[in-house]
Amino acid sequence: MGNPGSGKSATWKTLAKAQDKDNKKTTFVDLDPKVVSTNELYGVVLLATREWKDGLLSKTMRSLSQLTDTNPKWIILDGDLDANWIESMNSVMDDNKILTLASNERIVLKPHMRMIFEIRDLRFATPATVSRAGILFISDSAGYQWRSFQRSWITQKKYNEETKVMLQQLFDKYIPETFIHVRKSFKYLVPAMEISIIISMCKLLESIMDKQEVKGIEYVFVFACVWCIGGGFSEKDGHDYRKEFSNWWKDKWKTIKFPNKGTVFDYFVDIENTKLEEWSKMQTKDIEKDIDTSKSISNYTVPTVDTISA
Repeated sequence: MGNPGSGKSATWKTLAKAQDKDNKKTTFVDLDPKVVSTNELYGVVLLATREWKDGLLSKTMRSLSQLTDTNPKWIILDGDLDANWIESMNSVMDDNKILTLASNERIVLKPHMRMIFEIRDLRFATPATVSRAGILFISDSAGYQWRSFQRSWITQKKYNEETKVMLQQLFDKYIPETFIHVRKSFKYLVPAMEISIIISMCKLLESIMDKQEVKGIEYVFVFACVWCIGGGFSEKDGHDYRKEFSNWWKDKWKTIKFPNKGTVFDYFVDIENTKLEEWSKMQTKDIEKDIDTSKSISNYTVPTVDTISA
């Protein structure tokens, strides 16, 4: 159990690979019980014909149960709990370990088989479900996940050692304190996980640094921070969180100083001259030579600051 991006999938996949190394070939089936109805998950007797129609889980569990070897076999149910499907699982989770279907078929969960739930929280779980399950909670509040990812990313890149050290110092300088303040003071329009923000940052950084020589690495890093952390803010609950984030950033981080005019989102990094420039500078670029007057005007988009920065 844990937030998206906390490493739940990585945990059981790592365990499966470890068992493979120990000559215990692990077979697993990963499915989402929320993508189908309860009848499609467990199976149903069609009223019109009295014919049994197998379900996704019942067919999977039967197939694994019929395999003759005793190697580990896991059924991963990767989806949030709700009373519509979890209550039918109680007989599998108690000491009987038997799934009883509407067709009166009984499928046994054998000793070498496991039912693993990969969930966000227990908000909609009943006491019966909680009491029958062994729970492993994976916390992401300390930031272990995003720290591990960015360190791995830096290690794998083919930058020189000085650049790698510089990048690590910048991550340590900017990210922890920014994340603490963002969690405390701002709200995203669409919830964003910290590790997904860091993944976006790394991809943005490499899209710039892999294609050209960058002298002002901190300029590029700050640009990536501003957009990957603050780009998801907008007006919500009567607050303009994007503007508030911009004001906080200008007041907090002054090594790379943004001009007073506008917000931090109004500027990009001029790589060649290592300085901040307004997006409007790109907007005024001569585009007449790119326009084919023989085509309809609907084929063209007039560049604005918003379309260029996006």
